[in-house]
Amino acid sequence: MAYTLPSGQQVGCQISYQDAAGNPAVVDGDVAWTSSDETKLAVFVNSTDSTKVVLRTIGPIGLVQVTAVADADLGAGVRELITTADVQVVAGEAVSGTISPTGPAEPIP
Repeated sequence: MAYTLPSGQQVGCQISYQDAAGNPAVVDGDVAWTSSDETKLAVFVNSTDSTKVVLRTIGPIGLVQVTAVADADLGAGVRELITTADVQVVAGEAVSGTISPTGPAEPIP
């Protein structure tokens, strides 16, 4: 199921990791984040904590996949742990309305 984010909006997100027993776990180094479509959704990584990002809508509506990649091997090796989330960019909420005639003026019966 995708997270729904209206166009013209942004949302903060954070990734957390667990070990095989479900306990909090750490990863080695910074988390690398990407958006599958930068024309729809941009990912801004927190400069002091790479587990935190801001997802900001950029353009047209559509489905975008956000990916976070971390090194799960706390030693000298590298074992990528890839986590994904789907974000559905939708049209923004209404901010104005228009009342228009639906036909020509008619005499009152």
